[in-house]
Amino acid sequence: MLKLEKIQTILLDGDGVLWKSTDPIPGIQEFIQFLEQNKIQWALLTNNNTHTVKTYVNKLAGFGIQIDPARIFTSSTVTAEHIKKKYGPGAPIYVVGMNGLLDTLAEAGLTVFTGETPPPTEVVAVAAGMDREITHEKIKIAMRLILNGAEFIATNTDGSFPTPEGLNPGTGMVIGAIQATTGVKPTVIGKPKEAIFLSALQFFNTLPESTLMVGDRLETDILGALRLGIQTAAVLSGVTSRAQIAQSNIKPDLVYEDIADLHLDMQKRLADSKNAPASSSI
Repeated sequence: MLKLEKIQTILLDGDGVLWKSTDPIPGIQEFIQFLEQNKIQWALLTNNNTHTVKTYVNKLAGFGIQIDPARIFTSSTVTAEHIKKKYGPGAPIYVVGMNGLLDTLAEAGLTVFTGETPPPTEVVAVAAGMDREITHEKIKIAMRLILNGAEFIATNTDGSFPTPEGLNPGTGMVIGAIQATTGVKPTVIGKPKEAIFLSALQFFNTLPESTLMVGDRLETDILGALRLGIQTAAVLSGVTSRAQIAQSNIKPDLVYEDIADLHLDMQKRLADSKNAPASSSI
């Protein structure tokens, strides 16, 4: 049975857990204060590849939350790690994506080509993320490069993401188009794949069993964590309902209405554990 009072590190998804679009989900500032007061480490793990780490630092600051940039793990930052480790610094790549992904890969020292003009040199990989300006020409370039041997890398494959107005199409629409035209399955970096989780565990030097993943999406946040033995808590403030959890084969350890509900439960369990009488042996 999961004992929340034993958790030393919490990994938090962003969209649907801490915010919806530009709106903070009520209770996040108090929850982070609680974690820090009780010396519980925390990090942001997001599949959203449209923003840089700096953007997330500023976004959280706007909600009254300070975070060390090193504790922000995005599908873009881990994609950059993957490419550099496999192909070396400065590796040439073609990118289908928005400024957040382009800037992250360029800042990592990779040689980035993008847009509707084919790269002037051979590339080792095609990295694809969310692109609200996706075109036939971009897909054609990506398709031909992949068919000529470039690795097809997807930051993530989320089909949708929550906004205050409802669900919007996600990165999956871009990945699906490229996969359909090439017949090639991508190397997926973000949740539920292990790379982003392992990056966070290694950073904190923590064990899966003392780590809690808090997410709103069963097939990414929860499934990926469960595969690695990380404890899980699903919140209903994003894309998943209680009825969907009941019908799913993916079962989180705990389910909460939102982050404030999790906060209350952790607070109570921690207080109860501190007030419990010490066991003794004769």
